Amino acid sequence: KWSVLYSPDLLIQVTLTGQIALLMLIEALEEVGIKVISANTDGVVSIVPEYERKRFEFAVLLWEIATGFTTEETEYSDLYAKDVNNYIAVKPDGTTKLKGLYAPAGMSKNTTNEICVEAVIAKLTQGIDVRLTIGACHDIRKFVTIRKVNGGAKYGDELLGKAVRWYYAKDETRCIEYAANGNKVARSQGARPVMELPDRLPGDIDSDWYVAEAESILSDVGAV
Repeated sequence: KWSVLYSPDLLIQVTLTGQIALLMLIEALEEVGIKVISANTDGVVSIVPEYERKRFEFAVLLWEIATGFTTEETEYSDLYAKDVNNYIAVKPDGTTKLKGLYAPAGMSKNTTNEICVEAVIAKLTQGIDVRLTIGACHDIRKFVTIRKVNGGAKYGDELLGKAVRWYYAKDETRCIEYAANGNKVARSQGARPVMELPDRLPGDIDSDWYVAEAESILSDVGAV
């Protein structure tokens, strides 16, 4: 309560009021036959057949009048979701919105086998087999995983430091371990460190691993 951000009145005004308002919108849509398939703290996703478009817009308009809020709309032609926070949405123009596990690397997300998500997107939007997309890529940066390892990592007797970069290699049975206790770093079985990026794609890239990972993503989002 000593924080400069402590504000119970705003907690109720913003958080609880917003959640109740969204529940009102969900209820209003369901009552007129519009199916709501997911929702989170700031949005609702619903299936709107073209012939129900006017009914949908009128329900939203009534809600805006009742609450004083204004909505923004993003239209998807397809939505492939693992859960409400991890999904691949395809827009009518073929572009995609990626959320959570499938989002591009950035300040809040480390690089993780980006070629697998690219292969999945190509499969979902163009029907291209994931093996073709993965086999045609020669950029090592798309195959690597980067992970912070508290206390540093090791690969055999080789110390790797706290930020580790690896790819999955053929016939590799070892894993990367925590230097402090020898425990396995998560998802590093079959990994080979690549702390300096080579000019060419290594010849021992385990393409089958990346294909299996892409197919696993397709399964997770309900696309197979």
